[in-house]
Amino acid sequence: MKDQPLTKINPWLIAIESEQLTNQLTAENPVATNLDLTLDICTEDGSRTRFYQNDEAGTGRTLQYLFMPRLFNQPLLTLASEHSVSAIPSRTIDLILAYTESQRPLPLPPGWLDAVEVSGEALPENTIADESSTSADKEMSLAEIHTVGDWMIRLKLEIRKKATIQEQRQLLVHFTELPVIPFRLEAGGFGFINPSQISRVTVYPPIRGVTEAALQADLLQSIRS
Repeated sequence: MKDQPLTKINPWLIAIESEQLTNQLTAENPVATNLDLTLDICTEDGSRTRFYQNDEAGTGRTLQYLFMPRLFNQPLLTLASEHSVSAIPSRTIDLILAYTESQRPLPLPPGWLDAVEVSGEALPENTIADESSTSADKEMSLAEIHTVGDWMIRLKLEIRKKATIQEQRQLLVHFTELPVIPFRLEAGGFGFINPSQISRVTVYPPIRGVTEAALQADLLQSIRS
């Protein structure tokens, strides 16, 4: 689908229906066609609400809205169909998963070349590209991102190589200062993380310049009380 310039979209016109699902990101992902869009809205209370859109034009409008740089700055994410209207406060949304076969470039932050979800079972050493295959001007990192609603996403990041240690340290800062963290879904589609809802980020391999300045400790486990 040819990209169109971003315009302000009335979220009341996004025609999709909802059903409540369990809080399991490992659940079977929906199978979509290029006419379909399945949205999972994952919130801070640990619930995931699913919405569905099977109209190509409606899918395009919804994706255009989700690709707004200030997506989570809107007071409400409002979704409607002929059956119901749902309004979700943006401040409570941890992440949005949009399953679709629609193709379009990601609006990545400066210095990021790609961000893609990887399997939660993948080990860091098996996920990061071999140094021999990494070019001199870019590097790979694996970021494990946890949110306040106990959601976890692992992203393989391809970023431009930083010239100084100070620039390398900015990678961690970006996770909390960016207005939105976009990424590609492993199953096809796009994801959007609300940085204000991030509770922890763990990056593999260690970022040079951060290890020396940080408190020295190995990550053993994370327990949800």
